[in-house]
Amino acid sequence: MYSETIEDVSGAAAAQMELINKRLLAYLAHSALAGAYLGFGVAIAFIFAGDLMGTQFEPFQGIVMGASFGIALSLVIMAGSELFTGNAMIMTIGQLTGRVPAGATLKVWAWSWIGNLIGSVIIAAMLVGSGTLPTEPFAAIGAAKMTMAPLELFLRAMLCNWLIVLAVWCNFRLENPVAKLIMIFWCLLVFIGAGFEHSIANMAILTSANLLPIADPAVSWSGMAYNIAIVTAGNVASGVFCLGAVYYYISTSYGIEYEWSMEDNVAMNVGAGTAASQDDD
Repeated sequence: MYSETIEDVSGAAAAQMELINKRLLAYLAHSALAGAYLGFGVAIAFIFAGDLMGTQFEPFQGIVMGASFGIALSLVIMAGSELFTGNAMIMTIGQLTGRVPAGATLKVWAWSWIGNLIGSVIIAAMLVGSGTLPTEPFAAIGAAKMTMAPLELFLRAMLCNWLIVLAVWCNFRLENPVAKLIMIFWCLLVFIGAGFEHSIANMAILTSANLLPIADPAVSWSGMAYNIAIVTAGNVASGVFCLGAVYYYISTSYGIEYEWSMEDNVAMNVGAGTAASQDDD
């Protein structure tokens, strides 16, 4: 059970390790795209939220934001990019199966996080400069995120990434693109509607809040750092323990063994390189 999915996820982990080792700038660009895609989702969700503030429809704000934010992960998965929070699960499974070493897991996490931050900051600056973002929802939500209690932030981050990696996991299991988009929609609707915390989405949200003309002293760069640090830890814990390790354990409990080694990866890479050379000839 799940053996084929586990192998596919492990292959994705090995591919990321290889790309970082061979073309780090390309990997950073790939990760920056994910940060930008989430920024687009943040923009449309907050624009809709701003339209509802102060109206009779304000109680439906969370539902509308959740329904519209699905564009973010849809772009990440369907267009292709590297999202740090999804990698919390992907690299965990890759390491448990022996496809990647622990050092590669940490390297992928670090560089995908940095790339996501670069993309998030750039898109946030562009959106603020464009004048399309409403100030009021960023002020209210930004201040709340930057002053939330640490344990509450951590648990919301765990719950959030449980849903995110579920969407990523389903992407590996499903073949129909419509089915993939439906699962992304439902997972993100719950995440946003319930008010959970996502480190990469918060990079765009809190950068925008700091760049907008908001007078609230609770909105600050130090508040952003506080939020991102705790939420990042919660997102990783969830990807590792709530899904990655659990599905690996379930798979192995059915007697399936994964015997990949670093030598296997080297052999595959050499073989792929030889095949590519022959194709060029």
